[in-house]
Order: sequence, then structure tokens, then C-alpha cells
Amino acid sequence: MAGTRSGGKKYKFKSSGSTKQGKSQKRLKQNTDDEVEEQLSTLVFDDYWSLIWKRIPSERIEGCVYYHPLSFRSYLTEKSVKKLKKWVSRHKVFSSRYVFIPMCQSNHWNMLIICNIGEDMNSETNSPCMFLLDSLQIGEATRLEPRLREFVFHLYESGNRKESAEEIFNIPYNIPSIPQQEDGIKCGYYMLFYMFKFLTACPYQFDISKDYPGFVSSYLLAFCNLYVRNLCYDL
Repeated sequence: MAGTRSGGKKYKFKSSGSTKQGKSQKRLKQNTDDEVEEQLSTLVFDDYWSLIWKRIPSERIEGCVYYHPLSFRSYLTEKSVKKLKKWVSRHKVFSSRYVFIPMCQSNHWNMLIICNIGEDMNSETNSPCMFLLDSLQIGEATRLEPRLREFVFHLYESGNRKESAEEIFNIPYNIPSIPQQEDGIKCGYYMLFYMFKFLTACPYQFDISKDYPGFVSSYLLAFCNLYVRNLCYDL
């Protein structure tokens, strides 16, 4: 499937690793109504997201990039920025409007969204900011902050940016109030829902003077939790 990056160039949105489209479709087809209630694995999460991505108009996904959750896990395990640097260069991350970083830690899905990553730190309107979306806000989102700030620092380092460490570590970080899951297994579906709804409603240019921090909370809270279940079954 294809989308566009900033500048209008075409690119292919790759699914999980080397998984082929046929295998992805076969794996999803094997999910029964009972299985859709189970916690999502990383590969199935990526397969679902690939299907959702197809349904979003190309103008909405222009300038948006997605960091594979397996790549994030590899980054945490290897403590190396070598692969991260390749990803930053290949996807022109610092020309992106939005960067999505879904992650599964301790069997729970969270997602970091970075807005305006390549913009001026001192801008009053378009400076960078971050949201951590969590469907089970029991403290993990707060505990993740140091690790995620370190990851974002390495993103900037990988892009050979000139921003100081102090500027990077002071990028606004918000944990918005959003629809919460009612059990212990649907966090992956909620992440898919958040990503889908954000992409269909986010402003083309995120204005920190008026959109931060309330945009995500006010938009997502307008939708009841039933939408998450319907979204999954509609896939």
C-alpha cells in the first residue's frame, strides 16, 4: 500500500518485518469472534494497522510515519541507536508532521505521538510536543516518561540535529484523559482506535498554542468505547 511523505513523494507503508500481504490476510482470517477478544500480538497489531491505514485518505496520512513496535523493542533491548538512525534517515522523520510509536511493554500497549518533530523548539505555534496515549492509566504512562524522553533524545541524535539536550528533554509531554478499556486484554484494540481517530481528525499542522494539550482529550472523549469494538469487527 502507498501513501505520501512531506514533499509529495510516494512511499510504501510496510507491514510487519518481511510479512507478505497474503500471510497477513491469512493470519487475520483465522481470527474467530472469540479470538478477537484476546490480547493482540505485535504481528497481528501491525496487520490490523496496515488494513486501517488503507482506509485513511492519502491527504490525511501525508507526512506521518510509524515506528514498528518490534523495532522499538529491539531499541530497548540492544540499547543501540544504529537501527534507529537508519529508520530516521530512510523515512525522513524530521520532515514529518506526526510520528507514531506504538509499544507493548509488560503485556500492555501504549502509544507515543510526537507532533512537529522537525520544527523550531522556540516557535510559539509549531514547536514539538508529545502525547502518550494509554487505555489503562494506572501509573505506567508516568513511569515510562524517562525512557521515552531518552528515546526521543536518540531520535534527535540519530537525525544529527542541532537542538541541545536540554531543549529535547524539555519537549512538552502530556498524558491526556481518553476512553479507557474495561478489561485487561483490549489495550491493543484501543491503540488502533486512537491512531485511527487521531489521523482522521488531527490538524494538518499541529498548533501548540491552541491544540496542545486539549486536542486529543476533547476529540477522543467524544466517542464511546463501543467504537473500539466495532472498529475491530469491521476489519
